[in-house]
Amino acid sequence: MLEDYKKKYTKPVLQHAILDFNGNVVESDNTLFQDLKDKYIGDIHPFFETFSALLISEDNETVFSCVHLEIENRNITADIILQTFKDGKNPLLIIHDLTSHYLNYQSTAQVRNESVINSQILELKNIYLKEKEVFKNRFIANFSHELRDPLTGILTFTDILSKTNLDLQQKDYIKILHSSSNFLKKMIDDILDISKIESGNLELSIEPFNLLDLLNEIKFNYKLKAEHKGLKFLHSFDEKLPEIIGGDAKRLRQVLTNLLDNAIKFTSNGSVTFNVSLNQIRAQKASIHFEIIDTGIGIEEEKLEEIFTSFSQVSGDDSIKGTGLGLAIVKHLVEHTKSKISVSSTPGKGSTFSTNINFVSKPSLKIKKDKKKQSQLTTSKKYNILLVEDSEITQLSVLKILASQGQFFLDIATKPDEVLARISNIDNEVDLVLMDIKLKEFRGDEIAKKIRKLPERHQKKVPIVAMTAKVFKEDLSLYKKAGINDVLTKPFNESQLLDIISKNLK
Repeated sequence: MLEDYKKKYTKPVLQHAILDFNGNVVESDNTLFQDLKDKYIGDIHPFFETFSALLISEDNETVFSCVHLEIENRNITADIILQTFKDGKNPLLIIHDLTSHYLNYQSTAQVRNESVINSQILELKNIYLKEKEVFKNRFIANFSHELRDPLTGILTFTDILSKTNLDLQQKDYIKILHSSSNFLKKMIDDILDISKIESGNLELSIEPFNLLDLLNEIKFNYKLKAEHKGLKFLHSFDEKLPEIIGGDAKRLRQVLTNLLDNAIKFTSNGSVTFNVSLNQIRAQKASIHFEIIDTGIGIEEEKLEEIFTSFSQVSGDDSIKGTGLGLAIVKHLVEHTKSKISVSSTPGKGSTFSTNINFVSKPSLKIKKDKKKQSQLTTSKKYNILLVEDSEITQLSVLKILASQGQFFLDIATKPDEVLARISNIDNEVDLVLMDIKLKEFRGDEIAKKIRKLPERHQKKVPIVAMTAKVFKEDLSLYKKAGINDVLTKPFNESQLLDIISKNLK
């Protein structure tokens, strides 16, 4: 039975043929191709024309791999062996049909090649996305820097104007200017924050702070905002809340104020409610529940996820201002604490945003008492300030602020040689340098390095304050390595400038 099966189901894969020395088929077993006898092999297939020079070789085996043959309307891929012998024996031609083998090999190779190609495509995509991210972050940083110089001028001169003799109408104009510039500043800060988050440069700072003081301050500010819009502002703070906790107070404030801003913005009638309660304290961790409820326009269910996407607004109301970054920042900040932001909403009735965030809670937490900054120096000495800045707006802003104090002489430089020459003037020593980091042709941190290499102790120890919009972690590390003592973030106002000068003058 086995022999019967073999005869029935075994397909022949080898054909043998004996040739004469002229290339004619003397004998063939006809297993693959029929009626080859007495035919010239070159007529059977053009490939065999190459055999004519090989037939006269003695005792030689020549192998041809992966040869495509089409004979008698049959296509195969074969290995072909031509064996010649000594003593005048006729050459032997062996055709080995390996079509299935080569098809499988080709299929495997194709899959492997496609895998390699897909891997390379993925790698190229990742490179492209990284380059795109670098370009975006560089663009945002540069764009922000260019905006912050004129914004510094607006804030400075708004403050200066507000201190002059104005009539009631002019005071109203100043309030509008102040409000608009603060709104612009917040939008710039939001864009920088989302860039910082998406590039992985955001880190939370865990420091002790007074939770109740923070909540009451937020409550006071937003009660006024809500009432100004004709809304009721309701609040409930759990009596069990710990007073001192460890966490990032700045980022918590950002989460809560963004949610409250959002609630007031999209609510025309009714109320905004601000609730904070204690879930539990366990293993020196306090789980605190934050909830903001509004009676505003609400959100359709299919758009609940979309509201947390950067630069998106789902209200469709063009009159409502904003960058569409507030809730995206909230989501990222909350997730940074390993928590989630939840939202439930009914169109036309309002929305509820809530989250549970863990904070450090233990009796040993103490708040460091900061020495109050004094914007005015107590001595009668006049200080020499060197401003390294090429923005005329910022130059004029700093000049006006310092001139109003009567305690400063101000010099302005824009190039490294000018800076080093001024600091090297021993007859009129510089007491402090205000250094813009991004000058048109130079970098402020590079100039700072040159200052630190000056020979005289006073020259190389002069306090340097960087003025910049770039305050990512790696930027601050770069400034520190350059010998910069402190950083003033643009845009700045009068009190911020005077405070940092007072802090660094000894």
